[in-house]
Amino acid sequence: MEVGGKIFAGTIATVLLGLASHAMNAESIVDKLEQDARTELEARGLDGATVSFDRDPLSRSAVLDGELPDEAKQEALAAVLAIPGVSTARWRGEEPVTDAGEGSTGDSADPATEAKIADCQAEVDKIVGERKITFRSGSAYVSPEANRILDDLAEALKACSGLAVAVGGHTDDNGNAQVNKTMSQERADRIKAGLVERGISESQLTATGFGSEQPLVQGSDAAADAQNRRIEFTIGPAAAAAAVDADPQQGE
Repeated sequence: MEVGGKIFAGTIATVLLGLASHAMNAESIVDKLEQDARTELEARGLDGATVSFDRDPLSRSAVLDGELPDEAKQEALAAVLAIPGVSTARWRGEEPVTDAGEGSTGDSADPATEAKIADCQAEVDKIVGERKITFRSGSAYVSPEANRILDDLAEALKACSGLAVAVGGHTDDNGNAQVNKTMSQERADRIKAGLVERGISESQLTATGFGSEQPLVQGSDAAADAQNRRIEFTIGPAAAAAAVDADPQQGE
């Protein structure tokens, strides 16, 4: 009885640790998106705009606020939406949009599509939050463990038909920046190919290598490097697929 109780307690502890790890991973991604959005707005001189991301529940939906002319508002919205990983953005009190580019009508996706995107993103984030896709240093080899993660991702993505799935490859900042970009592109391509092999439509998928340009955390120690070497998945409306894959990053 005592042994059984210890086993049960250990199982509960493992589950709780897994849930805590996933929550921390998801929160760090949202924190990074928020910081990137603020940096982009400051770089464009849009100091009158503030940006935050929904936290309850955590999401990749940006909310902008502030007093700006309409033209500046549109520029700020487009700048935030262009950040990889941001799913939607809106000015406070307005409807969210997924495309604020030139010629956009500013209409948001229908509620059913928005809900589907949110559900698919949450399921994908859960999988990669609990089990990270990793690579050997300087290699794009997809390990058996990574293949098992791809099995689960493909199963989850079967419920995401009609949506775009952007695969982003990221490296740490060690070594040559161009070599890093090349390697990150190859890793993203391998992951995309693995999903296609598992039945996900290639037309849904894009693969982009960002190298070390978008670190998740700052620093160059082993812990920071481990977090920055990653594959990210961003779910969006189907129209986003062609635009993202039209100009793939070349170069780890």
